[in-house]
Amino acid sequence: MSKINDYGVSPVVGVMLMLIVVIIIAAVVSAFAGGAVSGVNKVPQATITGKFSLSNGLEIDHAGGDGLATAATVFTISDGPMFGQNLGQKTSQVIPMSLITDINGNPLNSGYANVSAFLPGASLFVSSTNSACQYLQPSVYSADPLQELCIDNSANVGKTFSLIVSDNHGNMISKSDVTISP
Repeated sequence: MSKINDYGVSPVVGVMLMLIVVIIIAAVVSAFAGGAVSGVNKVPQATITGKFSLSNGLEIDHAGGDGLATAATVFTISDGPMFGQNLGQKTSQVIPMSLITDINGNPLNSGYANVSAFLPGASLFVSSTNSACQYLQPSVYSADPLQELCIDNSANVGKTFSLIVSDNHGNMISKSDVTISP
């Protein structure tokens, strides 16, 4: 009678089971990671610059990168360090969409004629009239001691302020320093 030797089967089966478990775990992790990444919204990347003069107002230029949906874009200004230390937060002001126009003078929120996208090569404008402190920086204008911090003040020519562009979730897209000119 011959004796069957099956001592080698147990380690082979054990290794195969461990290999299958590792493959299953890798597949689950891969599926989860793939699903998690595709669910995250990508923040647009763009280079936005600005020019400001007391006589012409604010010009916002899209120098390149992703196009921006204007309904999901927030433009904010705040005084730079030349105005004084730690004033950025105090003078930070979201520019109302009703003050911003395209090259044809169409406001960004003009109802049916809405300017829906801010594309590379395009410019947006805030007229010199709408750049007056009471419109562009109402929180600064309403506080008497802060009125000298308005960007439309001729005493501030040569100083800089920040133009911050973000999405409506608060993710920064671009930040640039703008010098005040006459």
